[in-house]
Amino acid sequence: MRAVVYEKFGDESVLAVRDVVEPIPAPGEVKVAVTVASLNPVDFKLRGGLFRFIGKPKRPAITGKDFAGRIVALGAEVKGFAIGQRVFGSVNPMQGRGSCAESVVLSADLIAPMPDSISDETAACLPVASGTAFQSLVTIARLQRGQSVLVSGASGAVGSSAVQIARSLGARITGVCSTANVDYVRSIGAGEVIDYRTNAWPPAGGKYDVIFDAAGASSFIAACRHLSSGGYYLNTFPGPGMFIYSDLVGLLSSLHCVPFMLKTDAKLLQELARLAEQKILQPRVARVIGLEEVAAAQRDMKDGKLHGKVCVAISR
Repeated sequence: MRAVVYEKFGDESVLAVRDVVEPIPAPGEVKVAVTVASLNPVDFKLRGGLFRFIGKPKRPAITGKDFAGRIVALGAEVKGFAIGQRVFGSVNPMQGRGSCAESVVLSADLIAPMPDSISDETAACLPVASGTAFQSLVTIARLQRGQSVLVSGASGAVGSSAVQIARSLGARITGVCSTANVDYVRSIGAGEVIDYRTNAWPPAGGKYDVIFDAAGASSFIAACRHLSSGGYYLNTFPGPGMFIYSDLVGLLSSLHCVPFMLKTDAKLLQELARLAEQKILQPRVARVIGLEEVAAAQRDMKDGKLHGKVCVAISR
């Protein structure tokens, strides 16, 4: 099968489209013919070796995590799924497996059925971006109606998911984005929008129950004075140091400092599918590409030239 592979850490030049051995599902695994994959910043961070302090993907590795497709084979002991069923999910890249391939094999607890009413493109965009927003705001921060939330990177895939989820919860939303995306962020639910090109943020005097830093643009030290008592600061691009002092923050104050790391499972995927089916989550697709364009798209994502999701159309 064809896949986008890298054998060593580096920039996008280490990626190549190659023929690789077709995977076979082990007990408890399913094999999915991928129709659409989607790209995330974690893809080029893993490829670049930026998460070495956590672990290194087995190489040669296939890039990409998120996908939608149809089941073509079931390993022993798999129940609740059928050949031909539409599913979506997210692979564990540490095993060297990736979604930018014609097929993928993964554990059955990392996929969920796709509702008939949502497209493959929509489903493929959900796991990492929308999953990060949901776990941060709902599972960890327990955002409630009437509470205030500041979302940095509000026009990106994770940030826009956060705005849409916060709107569905009845929270008061302030979004931070660039000038070109102010109208978009306001249209998806932000009551106030801060253009970081012309205004400092967090704004002087502002207090929030949750600051969700989906752009990795700030720090707990800078944000803590803008948090209400018991407030949460969550950063989706945590450095090693944040893991060290996050526990200390909880011991010394009522505030919460959370270096976020996504934990994907079938229950989360099912919840995301429900939100997409109800039109609460509507991913913004910036570009649809083929396998040969993945390297260039990862470069543009890293350079901040894309707002929204990049979908990789693989097969139908």
